[in-house]
Amino acid sequence: MEPAARTRLIETTARLLQTQGYHNTGLNQIVSESAAPKGSLYHYFPGGKVDLAVAAIRHSAAATAQQLAALSMAQPSALLGLSAVIDHFIAEFESSAFQKGCPIATVTLEQAALDDAIQAACAGAYALWQQGLEAWLGALKVPNAAFLAEHLLVLIEGAMLLSRAQRDCAPLRRVRSGLPLLLNLSGSAA
Repeated sequence: MEPAARTRLIETTARLLQTQGYHNTGLNQIVSESAAPKGSLYHYFPGGKVDLAVAAIRHSAAATAQQLAALSMAQPSALLGLSAVIDHFIAEFESSAFQKGCPIATVTLEQAALDDAIQAACAGAYALWQQGLEAWLGALKVPNAAFLAEHLLVLIEGAMLLSRAQRDCAPLRRVRSGLPLLLNLSGSAA
C-alpha cells in the first residue's frame, strides 16, 4: 500500500499539471495543496520536481485509461463508445472553464523536448492509451484497429488542443460528428 503523503503529492501534482502545466506548478504549491509534510517530497521523490512529475504523469495516464475504458466499454458499439469518450472531454472542458483537458498534453508540449524522463513518461502515456484503444476496437472486431486507434488518438488530442485554444468545444463536436464516416472508412459497421 502506498503511503498517504506520497499519494497526495502525486494526485495534487497530476491535477496541477493538467490545469497549470509544468512551469506554473511549483513545489511549494504542491506541498501546500497536498497537505503533505515538506520532508516527504524529497523522501519519496529524491529527484525533486522531475521525479514527482513523472509519477504524476504515470498516475494520470493510468487513471485516464481506466476512466475512458469504463466509458467506452459501457456502450454497445465503437461509435457510441467513442462518442461517450468525446462527450467526457467536452464535459471536462465546459465544467472547468477550459482548465481541464488532456492531463498529459500541456506537460508534453512544455517539457518533452527538454527532459528525457518526462518525455519517456509522456510517450508511455500516449502509448498506453493507443494500445488500450486498439485492444478495445479489436475486441469489437473493428477492421484496421491499430491504424484507426492511432488516427483517433491524433484526432481527439488535436481537437482537444484546438478546443482549449478557442475555448469552444466545436472541434471536439466535429470529430464526434465525423466518427460514422471514419469508422465506415476503416471498414467497420460502426
